[in-house]
Amino acid sequence: MRQEIETLFKDIDEKPLFYIESGSRLWGIASPDSDYDVRGFHLQSKEQYFNFKKHRNIIEVMDGDFDFVSYDIDKMFGLLVKSNPTVFEWIRANIVYFNELPDWASFQQDVITNFDFKALFHHYISLAKGNINLMETGRKFTYKTAFYCIRGLLSADLTTRQIIPELLIDDLFKQFDNDNDVLRIAKNSLERKKQQTEKEEVLESDKQKILTAIRGFTEQLETKAPESSNNRKKLESVLTDYSFQLKTNFY
Repeated sequence: MRQEIETLFKDIDEKPLFYIESGSRLWGIASPDSDYDVRGFHLQSKEQYFNFKKHRNIIEVMDGDFDFVSYDIDKMFGLLVKSNPTVFEWIRANIVYFNELPDWASFQQDVITNFDFKALFHHYISLAKGNINLMETGRKFTYKTAFYCIRGLLSADLTTRQIIPELLIDDLFKQFDNDNDVLRIAKNSLERKKQQTEKEEVLESDKQKILTAIRGFTEQLETKAPESSNNRKKLESVLTDYSFQLKTNFY
């Protein structure tokens, strides 16, 4: 995968910095036909950085099962300072294909320490509700949809206790001491997802049981939404200093 990334940047002036596997492979829930979702960020070219003109701040490539998205560093850090949960998963990923960043472990820990649990909670609840809507309307009631919904709910539950949800699904399950209906449905849906294609529909006899458990769990969680927990100024300082270090070295 590193070779593919290097080849992609061979004929352009942007500098690749950091790329990971996102999505189902990162979470340990890939199906036989899952794509490779490569995500990360790059430095703008010198021309883009110094020019007054606006430039495209994202690089996207879709080639077969290779799904690649790269943000420039300003867009990436702009999302991190707002405690954006999607890019927060990127910097915590354990499947790293490419990393040219200095003092990475220290920077990573500083971002994690100053992230906002409120932002994480609302992200995961929103993801769950989106999938609930797909199931309720009958547009998409697959084992993948059910599992993604419950993964969001379990992650949201942990944020109410100011615990960062693990990305690898087996580790996420281990963060819960007691089994419950939602956890059991998640484990069953995961097994079905791993064994079948992405589009396998949930058995008709199981649909109402799954929806009832998910709706009840969602209602419970919404009464426990956490307050903002991070030091925004500290996070801004961490990102500003690191951006200055990278740009000084490159430009």
